[in-house]
Amino acid sequence: MNRTTEQRNAEIAKTLDMLDKAPKVEVNHLFRARLLQRIDAMESGKTAGATVFGRAFSPRLAFMTLLLVLNVASAVLLFLHEAPRQNSGAATAVVENPSADYGGPALAYYDDQPASGR
Repeated sequence: MNRTTEQRNAEIAKTLDMLDKAPKVEVNHLFRARLLQRIDAMESGKTAGATVFGRAFSPRLAFMTLLLVLNVASAVLLFLHEAPRQNSGAATAVVENPSADYGGPALAYYDDQPASGR
């Protein structure tokens, strides 16, 4: 694997000689202009799609819309539940007539008046 400097120089000279003898390819004089037009068309196609969808949907706009919807929904729920709440029938009966719970025969022992006098 050890090559001498002379062998390397010989291979380099042979490669350069082959490159000098290779036929030169002439490029059409409109090649550069057509290439630049194609690149511009590809970029404008990409940016046109990106501007339509890229600017229409942004995370910041979506987040702000979500916050607005949540605020409106919470305000609606707040105003809907401001109406006075109706108590259930059993709870209302206990509040209106508390003596029914404390006047039964089980608590007659603590009553000052005898049960027969009622």
